[in-house]
Amino acid sequence: MSRIPPNRFVARRPAGGRATSRHATGFAAFLARSLIAVAFAGCTPGVPTPPTPSAPAASAAPRTADAPTPAAPAASAPTPSSSPSAATPDAATPIPTPAAATTPPAPTGAPAVPELLLLGYQGDAAALWVVRLSGDVVPLPLPAPSVAAVAPTDGGQLVAVLGDGRAFVTPRGPAGLMTGAGWRALALTGPGAMPPGAIVWSATSSPDGTRLAAIARPREAESPSALIIIEPGRGRREIRPLAEGSEGIPPAWIDETHVAIVQRDRFDRLFLALVAVATGRVTDRLPLRVLDFGTSRDGRTSVVQTRDAVVVGPTASVLEVRRVPDTGPAMPPGDSVRGGIALSSDGRSLAVAIEEGDPGSSRIAIYERVGRAWRAAIRITLPAGASGGWLTWLP
Repeated sequence: MSRIPPNRFVARRPAGGRATSRHATGFAAFLARSLIAVAFAGCTPGVPTPPTPSAPAASAAPRTADAPTPAAPAASAPTPSSSPSAATPDAATPIPTPAAATTPPAPTGAPAVPELLLLGYQGDAAALWVVRLSGDVVPLPLPAPSVAAVAPTDGGQLVAVLGDGRAFVTPRGPAGLMTGAGWRALALTGPGAMPPGAIVWSATSSPDGTRLAAIARPREAESPSALIIIEPGRGRREIRPLAEGSEGIPPAWIDETHVAIVQRDRFDRLFLALVAVATGRVTDRLPLRVLDFGTSRDGRTSVVQTRDAVVVGPTASVLEVRRVPDTGPAMPPGDSVRGGIALSSDGRSLAVAIEEGDPGSSRIAIYERVGRAWRAAIRITLPAGASGGWLTWLP
C-alpha cells in the first residue's frame, strides 16, 4: 500500500502565563478602606472570598477561551502505526497537541448520505467509482485493470479481487483512496484451487462484513465453477467446487451460513441454489428462472431480475413459496438492465444499472420504497465512455 504524508492537526498555541495585574493591587487597597468605613458605621459585612483557582500553579497552563477543543481527527488522518517518527521541532515549528498526535482516526462509519460503489468499465479496463445520490460520480483507483470485484468489509475497508483470485485491501476505504492511499496485497492461504481455466467474476460481503463470497468459472462456460470464501482479516481463502455450472453474478448472502447462487443444470435450465458456505454443498434448489438475485445487507429482503421486470420482496417468502416476488418498480419500456441490481442495507432503496435505449446512455436508476409501492427517485449519469457494472451500497 502506498503511503501519504500524514495530515497535521495543529492547535493554537496556548496563551502564556499572565503577570499579576496592577489593577488587582489597587482593588485590594480600596476594599480594605471600605471595610474600615463600614466597621465605624457599626455594620459587619460578609467578607468576599477570593476565587479559588481551578488548578494548582504547578499544573499545565489552562485552556484559553479562544483555544479550540480538540476534535476527533478526520477520516483521512493516519493511524499511529502509519505515522512517521516525530522529529524534534525547532522554535518556528508549531507543536501539535497530544490529542492530534496520538488519537487514532475515527472509524469510517456510514456516510451522512448513502453512497454506492460501481465497478464498471472504461473502455476495456475495469474502473471503480463512488456514486453519490447528489449525482456526483467520483473515480477511484484500482490495484490492477483485471479487478473482477470490489466489496466493502467491516471497519470501512474495501477488498478488491482480481480475476486470477488474488486480493488487495485498502484499509481506509473510499475516503482513503480519495486522499491518495493505495491498495495493499493480501497474502491468502487455504484449501482448494481455482478450477481449470476459471476466473473470478463477482463477490459480495457477508452480513457481518468479515467474509467475501465470490464465483469463479471460465470465460465462455458456466462450468467448472467454484465458490470462493475470503476472510481478509485472517488472510484465508477457501475454494469449494460446485456441482453445477454457475452464472457470473454475485452470490447473495441469505444468512451467515448460506448464499444463493444462480446456476444452470445440464439441460441449460436456470435455478437458484442455496449453498452452505462451510462445505459448498447445495442444500436446496429453487426452480426460479432468474437472471440476477441479490439481498439486502441483513439478508431479509431480496431483489430479483427476471426477463421482464425487477421485483423485490421478503427473502423468507421467496424461500418458502419458491416464487419470485410480485412487486417492484415500474421501469420505462426503453430501459434495459446492463449490470447489477443492489438493495440498500435496510432494503428500502434499490439501485439498478441501466441503459436507456439500445444503444443508449448508461445510468444508475435509484428507486425508493413508499409503503408497498416503489417510486422513481433519481437517475445518475455515468461519465462519458463508462458502462454500468456491479453495484454495492456502502454500509
